[in-house]
Amino acid sequence: MQAHRLISLAGALVAGLALSACDVTTPSQVTTQKIRIKDHIVTQTLDAGRIDPARLNVIADDFTRKASNGKMTLTVSYLSGDVRREGVARSQGNAYKKAFEQRGVSGVSVATVPIADKQYAGKVVVMYKAQSALAPKDCKNITGYQGADDMDAADQYQFGCNTKTAVSRMIADPSDLMGKGGTQNDDSRRSGAVVETYKSGKPNQPMKGFQASQVGAGG
Repeated sequence: MQAHRLISLAGALVAGLALSACDVTTPSQVTTQKIRIKDHIVTQTLDAGRIDPARLNVIADDFTRKASNGKMTLTVSYLSGDVRREGVARSQGNAYKKAFEQRGVSGVSVATVPIADKQYAGKVVVMYKAQSALAPKDCKNITGYQGADDMDAADQYQFGCNTKTAVSRMIADPSDLMGKGGTQNDDSRRSGAVVETYKSGKPNQPMKGFQASQVGAGG
């Protein structure tokens, strides 16, 4: 009888250990990763002899929103063999620099480079380092995005990846994702004084201004 109890107890212990080793959880298919920020080099090639204001507006806007180090380099190419062409290239680069500065771009530097091939001479290469927002690492398109798919693709897809991919493409200023202090240069005492009258319960004085019926009325 005693032996039977020992065998039953041993069996119960073995069964308990076996069950404790089993993992009955299911891995989550919902992505918890965040949108990434990546630095890359932006290059644009322009005609050195003709400034296109519309294109400069686009480049200046992109630089203002996405440039990561606040520096822009303008490299002007000229056909080698005549020293006077370097002066012309320098003048063209300075004209582009002034045009960008008028559009709010700072930190612009100009460099000239001689070119032996006439095909590549007379160009302005705009270059700056910028930031882009990207989807989380290893995120794939939702199942069926490019047509029919199989069950394996459905099992591998992490829900939320397509949403974060779409959101990353709509972010105008990727540096916002890194956090920005909005009031670091404000004076706290002055900011607090704005609400003191309201907190004391004292009514605001009526604003003295024009009325629509008074504007343009004869004296």
